[in-house]
Amino acid sequence: MRAESSKIVRLSTRDVAPASRLSYWSSILGSALAPSALSTESPLEYESELAVLELPSISIVAQSGSPQRAIRAQSEIRRTDQRYFFLVLVLIGSWHVTNVTRTRFGPGDLTFYDSRYPLDCDLLLNWRAFNLQLSEQFVPNPACLGGRRISRDSQWGRVLASYVAQLSPEFVVQAPLPQAVLVDQLGALLALTATELSGRRAVSTPAERSVRDQVYDHITQRCPDTSLQAADVASSLNISKRTLHRALAACGETFGAMLIQARVDLAARMLRSPLFGRVTTAEIGRRAGFSDASHFTKVLRRLTGQTPLQMRRTRH
Repeated sequence: MRAESSKIVRLSTRDVAPASRLSYWSSILGSALAPSALSTESPLEYESELAVLELPSISIVAQSGSPQRAIRAQSEIRRTDQRYFFLVLVLIGSWHVTNVTRTRFGPGDLTFYDSRYPLDCDLLLNWRAFNLQLSEQFVPNPACLGGRRISRDSQWGRVLASYVAQLSPEFVVQAPLPQAVLVDQLGALLALTATELSGRRAVSTPAERSVRDQVYDHITQRCPDTSLQAADVASSLNISKRTLHRALAACGETFGAMLIQARVDLAARMLRSPLFGRVTTAEIGRRAGFSDASHFTKVLRRLTGQTPLQMRRTRH
């Protein structure tokens, strides 16, 4: 194993002789993800590689390779020590997956499966994917997600796929936001997607709206803190982090989106105020809670259509 940035581990079939690649990779899958019976029509030409980043509650695995078939039957399931859930985003390739039903997947599609159940994954072409291994405690409503194709054409499926597509191990290590914030956002989007797939419309209760309002107030007051996380706000409100995310999901919101919007609103007020006319735009971004100046500029332009400099000029 070759470690990078003290956290990312990279593995490749290029590390072994062609005749040993298939058996070597079967053992890698068993340790990095879950035991699987691996086969291919061209064993000597088989290639695969992955990069793994382990975080609390989830592991992010970037995978790619040549055509293969991976099967998890009862013998492989019995060798799986813990229950895990897997959220897989197809980036390249054509996949035929049999879990609850047989479904074809293409680029941009997500699939969610439970390690306790059989799986037959036939990858017909050269492929690339992000595979997120999720702990049992992380998934809000596995019954609504299990064995499902989460289409890129669905409302929250499209948002979730777009978000997961950014979660390469390299990005997460170098991200200008705390990793816990990125993980919280993933959990919230999963909750919203599960609600959509269940066929229920997200209708909030008065209690959930009250939590949402309290979370908003805390975020507004504390957004300059670059390390602010959902767990911090939940602790201040004497509720669990899961309760916080469920309340926001019922209101059609996520903690991460609320936090970013609060920081953008604060930065916009400073940029438009003559009181901050001598403060650099980078410093305003920092005071608003953005630890990286380029990230601040990108987010502000995405949400307001203006760069910090353009926004500052408009007040004149």
